[in-house]
Amino acid sequence: MRRPGTGILLCLPVAVSLAWAGPALAQVDPGALLAGCQDPTATSAARISACTRLIDAASDSDLRIEGYLQRGVLHELTGSPQAAVVDYTEVIKIDPNSAIAYFNRGNAHDALRAFDLAIADYSEAIRIDPAEPDYFNNRGQSFDNKGDHDRAIADYTEAARLNPKSAQPLYNRGLSQALKGDYRAAIADFDRAIQVEPADASLFIARGAAHEELGNPVAARSDYKHALSLEPGHEDALEGLTRLGRE
Repeated sequence: MRRPGTGILLCLPVAVSLAWAGPALAQVDPGALLAGCQDPTATSAARISACTRLIDAASDSDLRIEGYLQRGVLHELTGSPQAAVVDYTEVIKIDPNSAIAYFNRGNAHDALRAFDLAIADYSEAIRIDPAEPDYFNNRGQSFDNKGDHDRAIADYTEAARLNPKSAQPLYNRGLSQALKGDYRAAIADFDRAIQVEPADASLFIARGAAHEELGNPVAARSDYKHALSLEPGHEDALEGLTRLGRE
């Protein structure tokens, strides 16, 4: 079970400017539209509408970038990754050095299963900001989705180096090792991930599955039981214990 890619909402500290729509129309307040675009309590439809109005009304490029970024994320959240790609592309036209726009467009391309395009976008984000671990982690997931597990492992390794306090790249690297059939290496990665996040049931389930593949039912059963103690009723843990047979 792979963790979802990381999406980032960028809230820029932008200055608010007024756009005059003509002598017969009232002034538009981009600040109010920005607030509506970012309002976490509003519906997605209302926020998308506010973002669209902000994009149309604002003369300030930073405000328009924020409108496109926010609307792109909302399109992703509402199941429209192709519309998100269009919005992130508009950001890149305004600011070709926007790492977040390339990263988010990569996420949208990955959701569309356009893995080569996703990898190209993540690579550009990495070129611009090589210190961001999420860029490597998500590129690794696209490599995994292509079946290129060795390059995925290299990216997860770099993500783990950049952020040793995150279990996610260790977990993903363990999954890649398991997909390659190297279950001992997978267990080593899950061990390290558990050290970082000892309360995450999915890590114990993944390690249990690797133990099961190696023919270690006692260790596998122990991991599944521990996962259930952390998350009672977890279906994967229950299925694992059913396969192994309860003691």
